[in-house]
Amino acid sequence: MNVTTGGSGPVRFQIACAGGVLAGWRWPNDGAPPLLFCHATGFCASVYKQMLHRLSDQFDIFALDMRGHGRTRLAAAPEALRSWNTYADDVVEFLNLGARSGWTLAGHSMGGVVVTMAARGRDDIAAIALIEPVAMPPAMALVVRTPIWPWLARRFSLARLARRRRSQWPARADVAAAYGRKPVFRNWAPGVLDDYLEDGLADEDGGVRLACAPAWEAATFQAHDNDFWGAVRAAAAPVRVLAADHKSSTVWAHARRRFERIGAPVTLQAGVSHLIAMERPDLAAQFVAGE
Repeated sequence: MNVTTGGSGPVRFQIACAGGVLAGWRWPNDGAPPLLFCHATGFCASVYKQMLHRLSDQFDIFALDMRGHGRTRLAAAPEALRSWNTYADDVVEFLNLGARSGWTLAGHSMGGVVVTMAARGRDDIAAIALIEPVAMPPAMALVVRTPIWPWLARRFSLARLARRRRSQWPARADVAAAYGRKPVFRNWAPGVLDDYLEDGLADEDGGVRLACAPAWEAATFQAHDNDFWGAVRAAAAPVRVLAADHKSSTVWAHARRRFERIGAPVTLQAGVSHLIAMERPDLAAQFVAGE
């Protein structure tokens, strides 16, 4: 694994891979078991710095910027994205680049689905910790393959909002001020929004832009041809789930029952939303650590 870092942990890293560069953050801890963390749609590794810092004495941590997000530089063509297998393949490539075993794979929202699919068929995974995975009904994968799917996908509220998202700003301070007034960020722990904007924005001539292009974010929200439940059932390592007891949760009651039947225990947390890792990084860290 060709890793470029700088300074002392946490440090940025870049890894040369087949199609370009995978980037992210690392908390080096030689001799500790490895942890790989993958983020939610539209975000990036930096937003989880408070959560991951709390785990840095227990794990050797890698947090990836997924394709089309943060500082990773891999092709991201919205019209070609049909499933999250594209992201899972990137995670598989990352894992294969290093001779490590005993990985804990963890992820939030889309990232939880991605690490579960990437774990399929591997014998180097010790545990899988999922924070609010997007646990769609199994029938969704069938609907995606029908002729009506393009019509339905364009009407997904999250995809519509993503396509309309403003992507360019005069300065980072303008984004921070505007986002700070939005209800979605109101319950975030102090400093987490600043952590997100660190890599969630990219500098360009005359200002800044969102590192995750709105069209790519929208395509990701629409890409549901994923065999998530098959990957959960096939997991060779124990799977556990943290879900929010909130209307925004992507782990609905039917999904919680399905997880329990498969043997993946679900911790239901009150007082938080789908963005629990940003609102309560302490609770999210405890869950990933298995406490």
